[in-house]
Amino acid sequence: MFGPKGRYMHGGMHHMQGMRGFGLKYWILGIASENEVTGADIANRIGEITKGNWVPSPGIIYPTLTALYSENYLELTEKNNKKYYKTTEAGKKLLDDSYFPWDEISGKKNDLDNIIAQMENYSQYLLDNLEKLTDAEKAKIKNIIGNLGKIN
Repeated sequence: MFGPKGRYMHGGMHHMQGMRGFGLKYWILGIASENEVTGADIANRIGEITKGNWVPSPGIIYPTLTALYSENYLELTEKNNKKYYKTTEAGKKLLDDSYFPWDEISGKKNDLDNIIAQMENYSQYLLDNLEKLTDAEKAKIKNIIGNLGKIN
């Protein structure tokens, strides 16, 4: 799978198990770009996104929040004895410079440049795993290529 800036990353994210701990800072920044959130809100949101397959523990969430705050990727507000985090402009830039999955988490709409970048990354992934493709998968890919061939 491809990570930030289209770099190939070992392990991939093609199944939920591969997502455990993968890029937690991006999950946090994406979720905190929507609204001010607590650490518990972030863990719950990740649990919703992964359909319960992964809910990060407080032991991983809070140290990551502290690190992102110290790196100026998050701002912190305290209300009613709770800490609320919101993604800063620097954090948003980090997300913007990162690969596609974090866009979904932040709720950012896909634009054509983003979609084309995704296609480039996925096509390279398919080429890297060509020997694993079934005949049915190859037929689907050929159909997609045929549809894309209509673009002049």
